[in-house]
This record gives sequence, structure tokens and C-alpha cells, in this order.
Amino acid sequence: MLNIKIFLITYLIKIITNKERMVKMKNLGLVSVVLLGMALGSCSKDNDVNGDLGGTPHQLTIATRQVAYEGTGQELAGENTITDMKACVFEKGIMTKVFENLQPASNGYNLQIDSYDATVYMVANADGLLNLQQMQADGISEDKWKATTIGLKENKAANVFTGMLTLNGENQTSQTLTLKRGVARFDLNVDVAGTASIESLTIKNVAQSGYLLPQNEGVKSPENVTRKDMTVAFDTPLTASTPAVLYVYEQENKGLEVSINAVIDGQPKVLTKALEGNLKRNAIYTITVRKNDIDIVVKVGIEDWEPGDDTEIIPQL
Repeated sequence: MLNIKIFLITYLIKIITNKERMVKMKNLGLVSVVLLGMALGSCSKDNDVNGDLGGTPHQLTIATRQVAYEGTGQELAGENTITDMKACVFEKGIMTKVFENLQPASNGYNLQIDSYDATVYMVANADGLLNLQQMQADGISEDKWKATTIGLKENKAANVFTGMLTLNGENQTSQTLTLKRGVARFDLNVDVAGTASIESLTIKNVAQSGYLLPQNEGVKSPENVTRKDMTVAFDTPLTASTPAVLYVYEQENKGLEVSINAVIDGQPKVLTKALEGNLKRNAIYTITVRKNDIDIVVKVGIEDWEPGDDTEIIPQL
């Protein structure tokens, strides 16, 4: 369409400046003006249909929502805190715009976008884990973006949240986006009639990185991901139920096993059990320690904690 406009403008100038043929071409010049107007009008119409704002930024306000946990698992103080917010925009499958360090207004996060025919992703608490500026410079595709992985931050799984919003080409100045956390949480529940002292908890063969976004294929881990044991040693042994003793990224189960070192009624014990099923993002896994065994129950939340399988752990004496 741009080539048509250039051609018509050039043609019109030639007509107007050719004095020798001014009279003969008067009517043709008028027709050219009409054609030019029609071409411009057609371009404008196409831009309106596609949500293209013709290069003029337009405001999009996104209010984020975090759903409370279901079941017995509840969010902890500070667990839903947003320390930093990023956003990126994809048009026709290519990252075209990024926003760093977004600050919320009273009605949400304000973004200046160029088109309403786009997909917007928002990522919270991923500072230092993503380089959106470089991704944009590289012209990353949306498919490649969906396969982005993140590693540990200070040897821990980062409490990231992600959400996606698809605009359909219409003027959509205000939207609501649901953020979903990208980690699974382990809570410890002590249910012993006598005395129990939990010295450490280990989850074996934990993936050290995970996908930033949920995968269409379901729960999966990055190819050739590094796996290591993750141990939490308690400076003061736990004698009561304690939430959020460990966070891990969503991952496939490749030899995942829970091991607890405890002293129960004065007797040292090692309680172990292979986990069943994959570890899902947004899930709470409650490990209940009893005198001679352990149960692992899954609850789910932020978009709500989801239900999962129960796992029973038998002690090794």
C-alpha cells in the first residue's frame, strides 16, 4: 500500500508541474487526486481493522490479580509481594516492545502499545533472571520466548509470577490479567504424639532450572537440565509445623525423593520416600511427619493451589 501511495503522489506532481499539458490533463489530475484519497482511506481502514495505531502509542492499563490459596494451604506474609514487574509485547509473533521496572498506578500497570493486535506477557520477581532488552534486539519469536528458562537466584528458586493477555484488535484500553506463580512449595506438618525434632529436609534430584511459562505439553523440564539434591538444614530443629520450608521450580519427576532427618521420641530416624508424579507450579506439597512414617499431600493456589496425589513415606531405621 505504501508503494501505491508513493506512485500516485509522484504521478500527481508530474501532472501538476507539466504546464504544456495542464489543460489536457486537468480531468485526469482530478481523478488522480480522488484515487490518492481512496488509497489513503483504504490504508487507514486497514490499520483500524488490525488494531494498528499508525505508530501513535496508545495506553493500555492492566490490572493484575492473584487468587488466594485453596484448602489448608494459605499464602504467607510477603509471599505475594511484587518486587519488580516486567512486560513484553509480541506482534505477529515477534517481540516488539519491552517494559522494565513497571510501577503500579491506582488502577493497574500502564503500558504504551502500538497495536491492539498483540499479545502481552507480564513477569514479576524475575529481576536479574531475564534480559528482555537483548531479547527484543535479537527479534526473539514468541515460540522461542515460550521456551525461556530461568535458573536459581541465590541458590533458590525465584518466586516468579507470570501471566499472558491476548488482544483481539479492538480498542481494549483496560484489561485484567491473572498472575500464576512458577514454583511449587513444600510445607512441613509435624503430627507426633510424643516429641519430634526435624533437623533437615532434602529433596533429591531437583532440577536447577525450569521453564518461565507453563508449557503446552504440560509439566516438563528443560532438556539436559542439571539436577542436584536440595537440602534445608534447620539451625534450630523444628518441633512444630512450619510452612514454606523449600521452593522448587515446576519439573518432571526424574528420581525425586524426599528425605527427612529427625529425632522422634529420642530416637534418630531417616524418613524417606520417592515422590509420585511431577511437581506442578503453584502447588503446595505438605509433608506430614508422624512417628514412623510421612504423608505428602498436595494443595494448590495463586491461581488457586491445585489438588494432587498423596505420598506416604516409610522410615529407614
